[in-house]
Amino acid sequence: MKKLLCFLFSAVMIFSAAGCSVNSEPEIIDNSAVLGSVSEETSSEGIEISAISGESSSYGAESSEETSSADESSSSSSSKTESISSSSSSKSEASSSKSSSEESSEVSSESSSESSSESSSVSENSEETSSEQITNTAPPIGETKAVWISYLEYQSILQGKTKSQFTGNIKSMFAKLASDGFNTVYVHARSHSDAMYDSDIYPWSVYCTGTEGKNPGFDPLEIMVNEAHNCGLRIEAWVNPYRIKGNSNTSKIASDSPAYKWLDTGKVIVLDNGIYYNPADRDVIDLIVSGVEEIVRKYDVDGIHFDDYFYPTTAESFDKAYYNDYKASGGTLKLAAWRRHNVNILIKEVYSAIKAIDSSCRFGISPAGNMEQNYNTLYCDVYTWVTSAGYVDYICPQIYFGFNNKTRPYLDVLAEFSGMITRNDVELIVGLAAYKCGAEDTYAGTTGKTEWQNHNDILARQINAARYESRYGGFALYRYDSLYNPASEVKSTVKAELDNLKKIM
Repeated sequence: MKKLLCFLFSAVMIFSAAGCSVNSEPEIIDNSAVLGSVSEETSSEGIEISAISGESSSYGAESSEETSSADESSSSSSSKTESISSSSSSKSEASSSKSSSEESSEVSSESSSESSSESSSVSENSEETSSEQITNTAPPIGETKAVWISYLEYQSILQGKTKSQFTGNIKSMFAKLASDGFNTVYVHARSHSDAMYDSDIYPWSVYCTGTEGKNPGFDPLEIMVNEAHNCGLRIEAWVNPYRIKGNSNTSKIASDSPAYKWLDTGKVIVLDNGIYYNPADRDVIDLIVSGVEEIVRKYDVDGIHFDDYFYPTTAESFDKAYYNDYKASGGTLKLAAWRRHNVNILIKEVYSAIKAIDSSCRFGISPAGNMEQNYNTLYCDVYTWVTSAGYVDYICPQIYFGFNNKTRPYLDVLAEFSGMITRNDVELIVGLAAYKCGAEDTYAGTTGKTEWQNHNDILARQINAARYESRYGGFALYRYDSLYNPASEVKSTVKAELDNLKKIM
C-alpha cells in the first residue's frame, strides 16, 4: 500500500510540476536573494551595511543556487562528479557553473520552446492537486523544521540595541516560529571572522554595534540559546568558516582579529570580491576548529551549522605558494583534488572536535544546490562527507529551485542529493527558498520564471516530495524575514505560502 501511495504521489508531482509555467503573469518583483547573499558596502559613518533589497553576492555560499548556465554543452564535470550525478535524472546536470568564480555565472536559462497544450491542461488542475497533497501529508517523527536567522536580521533586531530590546526582539521571533510549528533555528554566530558572542578568539561582530570589535555589553548568542530553549526550539550556531569580509577593505578589520594579525602573510587572501582565510594553511584550520570548540564548550547549542562558503575562487594564484610547497614535498594530488583535501581536513577535524566535547551536538553543512559547482568551483567534496564516517551528521543542500526550473528542476536535484547518501547516520535536510515566494525566478528559464508568482504552495509541495526520500530528515527555510517581514509586493503570496506550510507542519 505504501509503495502504491508513493507511486501515485510521484505521478501527481510530475503532472503538477509540468504545468506551472502557463498561468498569467502578475507583477514582476526583483528579489534574487539567497542564503545570506549581500553586497557589503561602507556607509558615510563607516558602518558596514548590506544591500538587503537586492541581496546579490559575487561569490558562492549564500548566492550559489543561481550558477547554472543555459548552455548545456558547457558542463565540464570530472569523472567522479559524473558518477555522483548518475543517481539523479540526466536533466539535473544539464548545465554547470563557470570554471572561475570571477566569471558571471548568473546567466538566464531562457528556452525558445514553451509548454505543450498537454501541459496546459494539466496546469488547470494543479492547484486542486496541490491542495490535496498538503492536507494528506503528515510530518514524520523527528523531522527537523528549521528557519535560518542570518546576520541580515541582526541589522534590525540587534545592531545598536540594548540587552532588553534584543531579548524582546528575539523572544518574539522564536515564539512566532514555535507557534507556527517550527522546531529548529540556525542562527548566525559567526558570519565574517567575528562573533555574535563573547569570544576569546574573534572580535565582536560589526552587526552587534555597527563597529567591529566593539562590545555590545551583553552576549547575543547566550540570550538566543536561552530563549530558543524556553520556546522549545533547538538552536544551532551557524558559522561561515573562511569568510572575513564581503569586500576588499582591510581597514574595517578590528585590530584584535586574527585576520588583522595575518594580513600579508598568505594566511589571509584579499580578492576583489572579499577577504578570506586560506584553506590550505594549517594555522587557519586550527583557528576555525578552536572557534567551533569555544562555542560548543561555552554555550548549550544543539549543533554547529556551516554553509557553503569554501574556496572563493578557482584562480591558481590564490594558494599557489602553498601548492608549490606541497608538490615540492612529494605531494601528488592535482590542484583541485588538493583543495578538496584541504577542506576535508577541516570538516573532519571540526566533526571530531565537536563530538569530543558533546557527542549529542550535531554538525551539518549546507552546500550549494549544484554538485558540479560544489566539487569543481568551491572544492567541497560533499560526496565524501555523506559516504564516509566522521564528517557530518547531516547535509542541508540549498535546493533553491522550483519544480519547473529549466536546468535544475527541484525533483531532480532532490533525488541527486538523496541518492548520494549511503550512511544511515547522515540525514538529508532540504534547504528551501522562502525568499522566492511571489517573486520572478529570474534564472529559472521560461519554464520556471513565473512559477513562484503563479503558485502559493510550492514550499509545502517541495517538503511533501522530500518526505518520500529514504534519507530525509527535515527541511530548512531561508530566511526569517522572507517569511515574516516580506516586501509589500509579495506579502499576500508569502502569507498564503506560510498558511499552506502550516497545513503540513
